[in-house]
Amino acid sequence: MLITLAYRVPRQDMDSLLGSITAYPLTADFGKAWADLPKRENQRQPRYSALATGLVAATGQPVKLFGERDLAEEEQSAGSRMLLLTSNAALDNRLRVAVMAWERHIRDGKKTPLLPGLLPAPEPARSFADFVKFRPGRVPVMPGWVFRTAEWQVMRQLAGVPMRIDDRAPVHLSMDTDGSLLAWDPGDLLANRAGSAFSMHKVTARLTTRAGVEDPVLCFDAHLSRISPQGDWAKNVWIERNEEDSPILKLPLRRRPDRETGKWRSHLDPAIAKIIEACQLSALDIPDELPPVPGAIRPQIASTRFHALGSGPGPRFMLRLHEHIMSTLPLLVPLPYEVDKRIRLAPRVTSYPPDGLPASAVGPSGFRRATLACVYATPAGRDRMLAELEELAGQPVKPTSDKQPVHVNSRMDVVTRHCPELLAHDTVNRTASLRSLNLPSGDDHLVAAWLETEYHPDVLRPEIDAKPHLRRLLGHLGVPAQFLATEPTVLPPKTNPSSTETKKYSARAALRDLFRAAGVLDNRLLDSVIAGGRPHGLARKALLVGIHARRQQTGTEGKPLVLTMVALYVDPDDLASCQVLVHSDRRQAWVRSAEGVADFHSGAIGTTRFGRTGEKAELTRDVVEARLGELLAMTPDGTPMVIFVDTQETRTIWPGLQNAQLNAGPLPGDKVRGGVADIAVVRLNTELSEIGRPVTRREKANMPSDPAKPAAPDRKVYRLPDADGRCWLFAGRSASIKAKGGDRGAFYTRWTLPDGLTSQLAVPWHSYTGKEIVVVSPGSWAPEQLAGLTASLCEQAISWDDRTQMPVPLHLATVIDYDHPDYRVSGDEDA
Repeated sequence: MLITLAYRVPRQDMDSLLGSITAYPLTADFGKAWADLPKRENQRQPRYSALATGLVAATGQPVKLFGERDLAEEEQSAGSRMLLLTSNAALDNRLRVAVMAWERHIRDGKKTPLLPGLLPAPEPARSFADFVKFRPGRVPVMPGWVFRTAEWQVMRQLAGVPMRIDDRAPVHLSMDTDGSLLAWDPGDLLANRAGSAFSMHKVTARLTTRAGVEDPVLCFDAHLSRISPQGDWAKNVWIERNEEDSPILKLPLRRRPDRETGKWRSHLDPAIAKIIEACQLSALDIPDELPPVPGAIRPQIASTRFHALGSGPGPRFMLRLHEHIMSTLPLLVPLPYEVDKRIRLAPRVTSYPPDGLPASAVGPSGFRRATLACVYATPAGRDRMLAELEELAGQPVKPTSDKQPVHVNSRMDVVTRHCPELLAHDTVNRTASLRSLNLPSGDDHLVAAWLETEYHPDVLRPEIDAKPHLRRLLGHLGVPAQFLATEPTVLPPKTNPSSTETKKYSARAALRDLFRAAGVLDNRLLDSVIAGGRPHGLARKALLVGIHARRQQTGTEGKPLVLTMVALYVDPDDLASCQVLVHSDRRQAWVRSAEGVADFHSGAIGTTRFGRTGEKAELTRDVVEARLGELLAMTPDGTPMVIFVDTQETRTIWPGLQNAQLNAGPLPGDKVRGGVADIAVVRLNTELSEIGRPVTRREKANMPSDPAKPAAPDRKVYRLPDADGRCWLFAGRSASIKAKGGDRGAFYTRWTLPDGLTSQLAVPWHSYTGKEIVVVSPGSWAPEQLAGLTASLCEQAISWDDRTQMPVPLHLATVIDYDHPDYRVSGDEDA
């Protein structure tokens, strides 16, 4: 059995586990006064969280403020339009004082505050269970605010008991105003040897649902939060008030230069400061200089920039957390995942075919011939490319000049081109340089470019990076591209050059990624999904479709939605008959992979026409349905289609993907399914805060001799018996944790490392991972067959040596987006 950090909340125990809620049902008059408040530019109305954060800071109690979309139908029909909540007793007079101070700030003192006089008396405290609708065979239905407030009560109970960590002193977990638990004590703070970098353990909880489970589910997770001693690169700050039973404040932090000195200073939201002052509490000021060792004020680094301490608390800490949850909250019931013995995965193959890449591998690209163009600036770059291609071909690949191609097989050639001016990180005429390459052409001839680029992570990035320009220019020529990084001749002091092994690995990954973009596949993928003597393998031709959607945060006129679709036509009997197709917005048609990738990278990223909600979601659904219809028209009648989608990205576009409306609302493929097409829909969720991180397993074989050490998940697919045969968990370990010495976090926590291993504090520690597979609509397939197919398409990657987060068609659709020259170009999205 697999143990995860996901637990069922039995309905009969909800009162004991979650406690009560005190609500202030805010009337339509309050809502109207709220809507009339002054608004910032591009803001429809003031953010609810702004006032709620100030109330938390002033009262030290959990406070949430919600609008109509978060309310249950009963609350809306009763006339309520907003709801103020606290999971403690009713708030005292500080509620009105705080609301008055906040509104005065918003109005800039120009009008008498209205909101305090419209605040109603609180309702009597009620159980969380009163707001939950239980349904036989289906997930419970709750208003949106329940999900975001119930964690407070659970976390308060966890914080009341110290957490045992092997043989060290127990860890006291302190609650913050976000409902997270922090290892706040000074002795629990992690620091590097120089005392210049600091991290803090943080535990989070999330109330959610699980497909087929009739009770709510609580999921926990833990991370290391990086502390910036002086507030550099910080967007939030923790502040300890040193008041009994008062949670640690987590507040937004602003950084801006001082007008007189030019030095950067940290500031809290002025509205919060006004509330604190009005409630006659001590002022919350951020000093210009903070202590070198974090104390009562701890700014949180918001970015993923370099840090001298590694990330992740490690799997041993996760197991201790599970034990702490079970001992403190024994009423919670762990979700029992069992090995699905019906699903057997084929052995993963990481090496190239022993006889070299077969000519049939070009078949899925849709082209008759293919040429790989190796464009280099240095002899070292050329040698690395040719060495990798030689291993791929299984024979010498040694061009006698840059003019003569060399055969990899009967359908693929390699050419080399020396063109340093094209690759330079500078302002150059790249278009002219590209013409000088004189690459092969022809409608039935695929050209893919492998280009050298100068890069090292410790070297300052150039103002002009050649890579996005080249990818876009080559895209206009219909040529997919990938890059091979070579180090600058001169490296910064104390910077070591990459090892031969690292250079070899990067060349291998780059070449395989180029094949991925070009649609060139070898037998490894086919062998992983076909039956081959295994039950529930793929034994018929099928169309596998991945739909990827992501909101781009860099639009000047709204945030565009990026929508990419990839189809993989699989013939289990013939690799050459398989095909990789990409939908091209530029041509408004399904095209060969290389053409679709090149078209996408040559144009703008995303469109504001599409969206995840309202009319834009409806338009997005209609466009996808039209594309699926076109795809089916291109394939033989009766070919089954399996659609793979990411839960996080698409569940608001298609509500039928949501647990509450599973297969009872709109789904991708609805319209083509109505035309008697055989359509199956599988959704993937990799958000561990929603599905529960794998912690250990309990089996008879292959268990660690140390009972306190977690047992890593096997290479198996685990099913959730309670989920009515539609939910599986594909657990595993990352490539890092499987590497030599990578499982150090299973032997120790970061607090219990022996003196000789303290250098491991600088190393990222990965915990066990997993992806939830839910068969939303099985079509003509057995659900376990689709679960096995999905896992196989994750297990055997086509562009690297380990498994991928998503099955191949969805992975391809996702990576196309990530490779776009404008992907997160401003760097302002969350990592």
